[in-house]
Amino acid sequence: MNNAFARSFALLADMGLNPDGTPIDTPPTNIPSFIEAKKLSLKVSTASLHSASTQPPPEQIVPEYVELPTDAFAASKNQATSYHGTFYNRYWVSSRAYKPGSPVFLYDVGESDASTNALYRLQDPTSFFRQLVEKYNGIGIVWEHRFYGNSSPTPVDVNTPPEDFVFLNTEQSLADVDRFAKQFSLRDRGINYTLTPDKTPWVMVGGSYPGMRAAFMRNKYPSTIAAAWASSAPVQATIDQSNYYEPMWQGLQRYGFGNCSRDVRAAVRWIDGVLDSANATAAEGLKVMFLGKGAERNTHATFADALTTITAAWMSYGVEGGVLGFRRFCDWIETDADGMKPVVAGAQGWSGIKGAKWVVERWATYPWFVGNVNRYLETECSGRDDVEGKCDLDRKFTDPQMISWTWQFCTQWGESMMRYDLRFRLHVLINGISGFFQSANLGPRQLVSKYNSLTHWRSICHRQFPTASPDIFPSWPDVARTNRIFGGWSIRPSNTYWSNGEFDPWRSLSRAGGYVIENAQHCYDFRTTGLTVPGGEVSRRIFEEKLTGWLKSWRPRGGGSASGKPGRPWRG
Repeated sequence: MNNAFARSFALLADMGLNPDGTPIDTPPTNIPSFIEAKKLSLKVSTASLHSASTQPPPEQIVPEYVELPTDAFAASKNQATSYHGTFYNRYWVSSRAYKPGSPVFLYDVGESDASTNALYRLQDPTSFFRQLVEKYNGIGIVWEHRFYGNSSPTPVDVNTPPEDFVFLNTEQSLADVDRFAKQFSLRDRGINYTLTPDKTPWVMVGGSYPGMRAAFMRNKYPSTIAAAWASSAPVQATIDQSNYYEPMWQGLQRYGFGNCSRDVRAAVRWIDGVLDSANATAAEGLKVMFLGKGAERNTHATFADALTTITAAWMSYGVEGGVLGFRRFCDWIETDADGMKPVVAGAQGWSGIKGAKWVVERWATYPWFVGNVNRYLETECSGRDDVEGKCDLDRKFTDPQMISWTWQFCTQWGESMMRYDLRFRLHVLINGISGFFQSANLGPRQLVSKYNSLTHWRSICHRQFPTASPDIFPSWPDVARTNRIFGGWSIRPSNTYWSNGEFDPWRSLSRAGGYVIENAQHCYDFRTTGLTVPGGEVSRRIFEEKLTGWLKSWRPRGGGSASGKPGRPWRG
C-alpha cells in the first residue's frame, strides 16, 4: 500500500483513531459515494491532534532546520562537502522536561512528512515518546528523513528526474543524523550545556523503517547513538516477501475469524480462475462487478491490487480499523441476509456450503469496498455498472512521499514490492516500510490473488521511473548489497532493544530475539491509548529498565561533562 498512508495509519492508531480519523469502535453512519470517498483524506489535522487530548500543549513546538550536505560522503570522494550543494533538514525539539545531564531522545519518523507526527509525539500526554522523555528529564527531538516533507534537496513530484534521487538512500540519511547530533545545541534557549553525543547520551527510537534506522545508527555510529529502540524493525532486505500474509492468516484464526479467512481464500482462488480463463468477457464482468463500469480496462494485476485493500489495516489495527478493517468486512461476508432472518456462517464459512462464487458476489457488494479502493488508490471507480467511472488503477504515484519511498524500496529494500500488491501504493501505505515485494502467499493460507506477483511489483517500480538508467536504478532492488552494508539478520549492535508483534507481517525480517508482544501487530508498544495490548506496556517497561542500565554505564568522552565539569555517569 501507500507508504504515506502506512505512516498515517500508524499515527492514527497510536492516537486511538480509525484510518478515517473517527474514534476506534465508532460505527459508520453512512456509506460514502465514490465522489465523497475520493474527498476523504488520511491526513491528520492539528485540530484532530488537539481533540485527542483535553490538555493544552505544554510548550510551543515549532519546526527548526539544520543545513546539511546533499552528499554526506563527498569528503571520501575528495570533494568539498558542498560539492553537490546543501539542503535544510527539518526537526522539532521539546526541552520542557530537561534537567542538566539528562539524555537527548531522537524519534525518527522515517518515510513520510513528519510535521503532524512531531506535534503528537512531543505535545500529547498520551504519546509514549513524550512520556519517555519526561521520565528521564530529557530533550525530545522528532527528526524528518531527507527527501520527505520539507527536508528535500529538490522538489519531489512526478516530473522529478531520476537523477535527482541518487542521494536518497539509507546510508545518506543515517549520516544526516550523525552530522546533526554532533552540532546540536540549545544555547539559544538558555540551556548552556553541551548536548552533543560526546558529552550527552543520545537515544534513538523508531518503529518499522525508523526502527531499522535506529539499529543501524547504533551499529554504524556507536559514538553518536548510545542506545536504540528498534520496534518492529525488518532489517533483512528481501525481494520475495510472500510470507507477509502468513502472520495475518494466523492472527485471523487466533482472533476468531477463521471462517472469513477460509472464505477469502476460496474467493481469491475462484477469481484467479476467472482471470486465468480465456473468457475475456467473464474477466471484464468480474472487474465491473467489483468496481463499476470502466474497471474492465484495468489489467488483472492492478485489479488484484484493488482486492488487497481488505488487508490494508492489518498492520496497524489487526482486525479493527473501521470500514477498512477485517472485522467489518468479515461481518459482512459471513452474514447471509438473503432470508427472512440474517444467518451467520459457522466455523468453516460459506464457501463450502454456498460455493466460492457466492462469497465473491457478497464481497463485491461490501458497501465500503469501492470507497476504500478510491481513497487508497487515488482513483474514481463508480461501483456501478451503469455509471462510467475514472477507474484507472495503473497510474504513477503522485504523492511526494510515495514517490520517494518507491525510489527507496525499488533500489535498496524491495520490501514495498512484497508488501501487498495494492498497487503498491496501498501496499506500502498500510504496511509501512521495508523494501520487500509482498507477493501472494500461494498455498493453504492464501489471502490475495496470484496476480499480486513479483513481476507486477517490479513493473510498479519501472512504471514510476521509466527513464531511470540501470546504473542508478537496478532492474530489481539490490538487496544483496543492502544486506552487506547494514548486516540484515546478522546485525548485533549493543545497547539496542528489539521488539515485535506476534502477528506482525514484518516479523520474519526482524532480528531473532527480543520481546514478542502477544496478540499484537506492528509497533504496538508505541501506543498507550486505543488499541492497546498488555504486552505493549510490558515492552515499554523492559526498554526503560534496559535503558536505565545502559545510561548508568555511559561516560562522556574527552574529559569533562555536559556542564564542563568533571565527567560522571548518568544517575537518573
